[in-house]
Amino acid sequence: MPPARNLILLLALLLPCTLPAQTAPITLPLDYAGRHLYLTLTDDHLGPLNLMLDTGFQHTSLAAAVVAGKGQVHTSFWQRSMSYNGFGTGPSRRRYQTTAITLRSGSATLFTGSALVADFNGLSQQFGHRLDGFLGWDFFQKWCATLDYAHARLTLRDPAHCTAPSGPYAALRAQWTSQGLLLPAALTFPDGPAIKALLHFDTGSDITLLLNTQFRTPAGLDQKSATAQESHGFGVNGRYTTDLVSMAKIDLDGQLQLNPGAYAMVAIARAGAFATVHWWEGPSAMKINRDGILGNALLDRFRWTFDPAARRIYAVPAAEN
Repeated sequence: MPPARNLILLLALLLPCTLPAQTAPITLPLDYAGRHLYLTLTDDHLGPLNLMLDTGFQHTSLAAAVVAGKGQVHTSFWQRSMSYNGFGTGPSRRRYQTTAITLRSGSATLFTGSALVADFNGLSQQFGHRLDGFLGWDFFQKWCATLDYAHARLTLRDPAHCTAPSGPYAALRAQWTSQGLLLPAALTFPDGPAIKALLHFDTGSDITLLLNTQFRTPAGLDQKSATAQESHGFGVNGRYTTDLVSMAKIDLDGQLQLNPGAYAMVAIARAGAFATVHWWEGPSAMKINRDGILGNALLDRFRWTFDPAARRIYAVPAAEN
């Protein structure tokens, strides 16, 4: 082989391989069942995976039973906490593992990286749907993604080609963190002033709005005893208890005022529902669980486009879809 050809071959082996930029939009069908979103993607080693779309999960995660015997697993320490600091009174600190994955739809590669591996026994039964894992915020950060509940589809574009929707829409400022997306909001209870909050955009939740315990007093609730309609929920850490109260107004970033009649009842947590996040986990990590979450019972009334380059999220009412 000539020396010049040898050099070309050597350079090809040494230089990193990069995938071509995705220019054409990719549209994927979703299954919206029980106010949860599911998407089937394929991994080279694990085969088809039925994943819940969950922007509330920091890291894409797979059930240990799915990975067992098929993928190489490594013990993880640093990537263990935030994805599982969800709601419930179970253990929020566990031992986690990681595995390398490449998620595809047809010939399109959508995600290449590391996924957490954890025991999700019982969650499929709780949701009443096959669940192989969670497609988390680390996936959404890589795309200009349009989430269309009304037509049950997810459209992915290169972030460099992200544009605002045509027709009427609200452009909301957002705090883009490695743990998730936070929307500034003003919350008004009956006969009370507007209270500022940062709300976690959580497609893994079926609730309308779940607020942390500091909102109990403005809502007229005692901090310790139940004085309203009791409600129960569950997360990856187990079950938790809330009280349902009336909400007069929900205003997102001063751009999207939600109809009080449609969102009249919201849940406020009792002690222990939100996992505690400590200062050493970082300021953005502390913000994620500080105020509350927006769930699918509210989010499914809109079509949402995530624009990571502009740090905006665009909302189009379902009636305009």
